[in-house]
Amino acid sequence: MKIAIQLNSDRNIIGIYSSPESGAEQQSKIEGWTLVDSDPAFLITESYLWTVREQDNKLVYISDNKTSDERNQANITALTQDGLATKMTTVQLQTAVTQLTKSNLQLTLDNTTLKNDRDQLKSDSSTQQQAITQLTTELMSMKLSTEQKTTSSTDAGETGK
Repeated sequence: MKIAIQLNSDRNIIGIYSSPESGAEQQSKIEGWTLVDSDPAFLITESYLWTVREQDNKLVYISDNKTSDERNQANITALTQDGLATKMTTVQLQTAVTQLTKSNLQLTLDNTTLKNDRDQLKSDSSTQQQAITQLTTELMSMKLSTEQKTTSSTDAGETGK
């Protein structure tokens, strides 16, 4: 739908002719009036927020010189970019957590291996200690046996005299 808009020298809307459309077309033929496509977001009560963009005669918000469709598209683009950035951040976090988990698993495996090696060394050390004790016992038994034989032989020789 077409409407006629009248702007002051600062490009602020000071007049609006909205219906019928044929009346708006007639009104736009009067100097100072411009025929434009209406914007669904445009409200007469909020016309102070709007102006007409010179290069294409479209109703735009004064604050950013954009139509409501352009604003919506910019918002969709921003939300999409935010969504992609969030997705990238999520993927980066997932990758970091995966790497950290792998690192922790490797540390756990390394610690288990070290504990097993330590326990094996303790076991080996205990086995070696037992073997040394057994050998020492056997050596002492042999020495004692040898000394007893020597003592018995010496005692027998003295008895025969």
